[in-house]
Amino acid sequence: MNRFLASCSCALLFSAFALCQISTSITTSPGGMHGSATFGPLNHGVRVIAGAPYSAEKVEAHVQTLADGTHISQTFPATKIYRDSMGRTREERPALRGPLQRHAIESKGMTIVEINDPVAHFQYIFTLTDPIAHRQELPTEKSLGIPPQFQNGHSAASSTGGTEPAAPPAVRAVGSLAGARRVVDDPDRPQFSTEDLGTQIIEGIQAEGRRQTTTWPVGAIGNDRPVTNTNETWRSPDLKEIILSKSDDPRNGESTNKLVNINRSEPDPSLFEVPPGYTVKEETGEFTVSWSSPR
Repeated sequence: MNRFLASCSCALLFSAFALCQISTSITTSPGGMHGSATFGPLNHGVRVIAGAPYSAEKVEAHVQTLADGTHISQTFPATKIYRDSMGRTREERPALRGPLQRHAIESKGMTIVEINDPVAHFQYIFTLTDPIAHRQELPTEKSLGIPPQFQNGHSAASSTGGTEPAAPPAVRAVGSLAGARRVVDDPDRPQFSTEDLGTQIIEGIQAEGRRQTTTWPVGAIGNDRPVTNTNETWRSPDLKEIILSKSDDPRNGESTNKLVNINRSEPDPSLFEVPPGYTVKEETGEFTVSWSSPR
């Protein structure tokens, strides 16, 4: 019997929705594979987008070139995404990522489902093999301690003419004039530039592109020549979602995230409900979901 364990911070495993996975483990035996994933309590809000239903698959790929020219290419199993007109979302993704993704490909049963229902104010997490749905109450901005003036998506105009989240008072207070001068005068600070890429049709959807370039000067991170990385995003104003994102960093390689097979019709309402025959368990702290996949 072999056992694998993968742990990661919530921030690294946080995807498009509110999932907060702490660790994942699998056990293999002649009879098949068994796994479990531990989740933490919700400590962040859920973005609600109503009136823009769709379904799609999110595909992720990563390519890294080593110093000797060796190429390491990884394509992750697709994640299924659904959103209805009320803003309810459903995500179906493989339970295993990274070094354990081969086991996820081999076993179709190792899928975690997350439903966020802002109408009923609940989140449900379950697998397709164990008939137990774990339910948590979605936190409100008030319960998260967000000041009233920064709730409900309050934003301030940015210097580029768009909008960006307004900084809370405590954050703004730190940005004193003297501190700002120290940052501007710091020769090791990275240089940022943003480029408007216009519009293009991606997967049948019109998207607006933007590229941000970050350059670290010589010596900023122990480098003997400038290090430049780029982040490119293509966002659909209609769906209010990023259709395609690309990241190119010489230290970590190239990563691509793309929505494919996009369908703009209303998803089946049953997708946003706990399947019949499942037992619903109320959760307020950490909890574990389990699955099995016979060989």
